Amino acid sequence: MKTLKFENIKLHALCWTIFISYELLLTYVLAGRLSSFGDYTGHFLLNIVFFYFNAHILLPSVTGRGKLSYLLMPLAFCLEMFAYLAVKHFMLAIFDILHVEVYPPYTSVREFIATSIIRIVYFIGLSTGYWFALTTFKNRKTIADLENLQLKNEIQKQELEKTLLVTENAYLKSQINPHFLLNTLNFLYNSVSKYSEKIADSVMTLSDIMRYALTNADDDGKVWLASELDQINNFVKLNQARFNQRLNIELITDGDTEGLRIIPLVLITLVENVFKYGDLLNENYPARIITTIDGGTLIFITQNLKKKKVVEHGYGIGIKNVKDRLATYHQYELIIEDHETEYKSILKIELKKT
Repeated sequence: MKTLKFENIKLHALCWTIFISYELLLTYVLAGRLSSFGDYTGHFLLNIVFFYFNAHILLPSVTGRGKLSYLLMPLAFCLEMFAYLAVKHFMLAIFDILHVEVYPPYTSVREFIATSIIRIVYFIGLSTGYWFALTTFKNRKTIADLENLQLKNEIQKQELEKTLLVTENAYLKSQINPHFLLNTLNFLYNSVSKYSEKIADSVMTLSDIMRYALTNADDDGKVWLASELDQINNFVKLNQARFNQRLNIELITDGDTEGLRIIPLVLITLVENVFKYGDLLNENYPARIITTIDGGTLIFITQNLKKKKVVEHGYGIGIKNVKDRLATYHQYELIIEDHETEYKSILKIELKKT
């Protein structure tokens, strides 16, 4: 699989431009200042290099080896982490010689290791997701091409059916690959817990979120409401860890979730909007996420101040996706109160007990 061939470099450049702009904006909003140009240039180049190395070299090299992949995957990720720490340490030494400002500065070796591990795990997760999508797209395209060729040329029917079967088996293997990542995160948790309970806890929280996102819903397309709410708590917990518990947000839950089912990742989409577009640093006006269950009725409310400066206006797309998905599975009512300085969503869903 020639994964190193990029057919659309402009698209990659655009995606990285948007991602870097988002992170710089978030840093400025939360910290009130930015670091030096050299600092950001070096760190983003380092992260981008490891992103593509993980997706186009490491993962294709260690997967598809049967049971041996389960041993190679954790080992490869650990070696990648150690390589990242070594390269970053060397880069910081160069920065020190050239007097390049790094903000915020690292105050201890433990802080450097902890922060760097969180960063590389984050980019490994993004890179692995990108690789999964790339692999799935290529497998599906291969299957479609083979099916079209089969219809056009009946003489090669038997040979094409055999090739199609091999391709389908490869596609099924690619669906199992998320388990490699989850097993690796658990391995990292066990390794890091010896040195930092805080980092280990963040790794385990990330593992829980990714396990939930990668696990398919049941045959009816739904999950237990309690599981959805647990992932909201994990999402809030992970973001608090990222910003050193400085986010002002209140989680309020009232009612019994037993026997209630909902389509997955709907409530989390609304919560993600709170973190993406809300001002969470105002101690006098914390964001609120309120869940109330009355019988079979779920009332889910998000309320937050809006950031004064937002590069993109993004509530619309996420809300449209929520409405489209809910319309297929539930009776619901969604009320949006979008004011100049405040945003509030009120979602009412009728859930049937099972």
